[in-house]
Amino acid sequence: MRLVMYNTLLGVAAGLALLLVPRAFAHLAGARMPLRLTGSRPFDPAGWAAAFGVLGVVLTALGFMMTATHPLAAAAEHIDTIFGEPSLLLGVLLLAAAWYLARSNVEEISVEVVRAALAPAGWIVAGLGVVLLCCAAAIARFTGVGAAPRAEPITGLLHQYPAIENTFFVVLYGLSAVGCLLAPAAVGGSRRAWLGLYWAWTISGAAFAAFSALNYYTHTGMIINLIDPRPDLRW
Repeated sequence: MRLVMYNTLLGVAAGLALLLVPRAFAHLAGARMPLRLTGSRPFDPAGWAAAFGVLGVVLTALGFMMTATHPLAAAAEHIDTIFGEPSLLLGVLLLAAAWYLARSNVEEISVEVVRAALAPAGWIVAGLGVVLLCCAAAIARFTGVGAAPRAEPITGLLHQYPAIENTFFVVLYGLSAVGCLLAPAAVGGSRRAWLGLYWAWTISGAAFAAFSALNYYTHTGMIINLIDPRPDLRW
């Protein structure tokens, strides 16, 4: 059974992107941020371009490998579709954002310019939202995520209750989808759409990043438990 997947690093990168993108937009469009987290220093396009470039390269490269190398993990072939492909599109969007910011300077940036530049991309993001909504529906209908194996530390304690982890991912995908679907209206200037997008991506991004970071521990423990089984599993 092959368990090799890139959902650890991809999940962390996707979560960080969901946290950073609305905050970059708030800086550029002069929108109020309820939970800033990025300090009060002036906006530096080059710095944000570098951050988006790093995340974009990771998501594009690993998302492409996960999508093209099918099935990447024989244990969960469908993960290539519901996780690898959205990650690939998100990575390409981040690279485009990095390119745009790298060729801009603070003096030329205004609210009108930012909204005009983001208008076409807003519809691509909305399309990604439809994809994520369908992924959430598939996870809910077919228990697409299920439960962690018993050999996996921490999350494996719930291996007899697949509905818990499955529902967790349905909620995360659903929140991410809501933020994406609100993107065109948020870019257009709707305050309610902007707040909905901001909180949907902030919550889902933090959860994706935290859960995926935890997987570095749990997946390592699971592989060691499977390779070197003992009477009592190590937690």
